[in-house]
Amino acid sequence: MNERAARVRTVLLAAVAGAGLLLTSCGDSGTTAESTTTTTSAPMPAEFSGYVRSPALDVSSVTLPAVDGTPVAMAADPGDLRLVYFGYTFCPDVCPATMSFVKATMENLPEEDRERVEVDMITVDPRRDTPEKLQEYVTNFVPSGTAIRTEDRTLLYGSADAFGADFKASINAEGVREISHTADLYVVDDTGTVILTWPFGTAQADIERDLVRLLAGERPDTEPAADPPAGGGEEDR
Repeated sequence: MNERAARVRTVLLAAVAGAGLLLTSCGDSGTTAESTTTTTSAPMPAEFSGYVRSPALDVSSVTLPAVDGTPVAMAADPGDLRLVYFGYTFCPDVCPATMSFVKATMENLPEEDRERVEVDMITVDPRRDTPEKLQEYVTNFVPSGTAIRTEDRTLLYGSADAFGADFKASINAEGVREISHTADLYVVDDTGTVILTWPFGTAQADIERDLVRLLAGERPDTEPAADPPAGGGEEDR
């Protein structure tokens, strides 16, 4: 098994096991580190491919700036849904794979449904992701997508925490900056509630099927969740 396949397999197995949040390394080291963030999650009914947390996360108070300075509230517009992803443009595999799935899903939706889905990518690497580079990256995948960037570390980390996401930067042995980050894709409704989360590795067809059902008004049922296993590792913020 090559290094990239091993990394993807590690993330998939951990996601399926439901062992809390993962920080997925997008650098050459191919390692994953478990987040110290403690979360409570419940398994989804078989017909949904994502998972829900209990209690559900409320991100209605989160507002971040688009690259043009426009404030973007994380609650979707009335009757709409918002797909939110924390990533960065230098990511060699995980981020482009996820955004490619989002692109295919959006293209396969009927136009009337496509107009009801807002797509946001929030960079976790504003040091290297310039506004121009991030805008080009996001709109190459989803022309209507919103590129979100802030150099306010408190705001960025606080927003990630609200979603139950995490990330950290490190320098590898070759002196290259690497970013490890939670690779989940979040669905937010018009109340600002995270109603579904897809872990990295969820098939594009499953994302599309879930999204169609959510747009039709269906919602996953939550179940009481067992205590998650304790996380570990130090965060380099």
